[in-house]
Amino acid sequence: MEYRIPPGTEAVEKLEDFIVVNRLAPNTRIPSERDLCEMWGVSRTTLRQAVDTLVGRGVLYRVNGAGVYVSVGKKNRNMVGVDSMVGELRQQGSILAKKIISVRKVEATKQISKKLHVLLGQEVYEYILLRKIDDVPCILETTYLDCERYPDFEKYYTDKTSMGRILKNVYHRKQISGEEHISVTYASEQEAALLEIIPDSPLFFTSGVVKDEEGVIIMYYKQLIRGDKFKLVSRIESGTDLPFPQSSISINVSPVSDRWKVPS
Repeated sequence: MEYRIPPGTEAVEKLEDFIVVNRLAPNTRIPSERDLCEMWGVSRTTLRQAVDTLVGRGVLYRVNGAGVYVSVGKKNRNMVGVDSMVGELRQQGSILAKKIISVRKVEATKQISKKLHVLLGQEVYEYILLRKIDDVPCILETTYLDCERYPDFEKYYTDKTSMGRILKNVYHRKQISGEEHISVTYASEQEAALLEIIPDSPLFFTSGVVKDEEGVIIMYYKQLIRGDKFKLVSRIESGTDLPFPQSSISINVSPVSDRWKVPS
């Protein structure tokens, strides 16, 4: 039996190859519909469908009255392994920056006490950060640490310092392992303003804990991550009999109540 690739699928592949072969940088305009149709001998309808497909995948984007452009590729967010997200992004060539929106000492709620393994009402640090990647605000992050275990932490941690290095060099705690839960939610007006997106835009909501060499919990964190800038990646280790990676992904489109807020 002879198999034939549908014209639309072939046009998508041609477009993707054209971007790679010509090394088109992000925000570069691709040739006009007429030029591409003549180049590949396809109809405008087929080409438009291919462009629509790649726009939907985030490979291309349209500017009204100006044409179609190459998008900035989404960043990988590895879901397996103990390397920090910050380290992974740097390896991908990203320029990172953060801004501390709020830092204060708060009493541990039931949720915080359960996650950090501290007493209910015990004093903990609460850091709220806005992380930028290549000068684009991408992540809202809230982190909790035990004040007793990490005294004077606020003296060391600033917009310019690394939390991981402070934990290692000052408190002799190395981040080794952790657990993370992932769901899907939508941006509130306040979150959208900080992330510079439209309200109700989809966001990844991640929450988890980080542990040291002895299995002691160092921190509890929550993150709101722009869905248009990240994709989640899980690695499958060779030699395993499992038909799926050894990581559990739970997608939940219901609102997340305990996610993030600016203190009043």
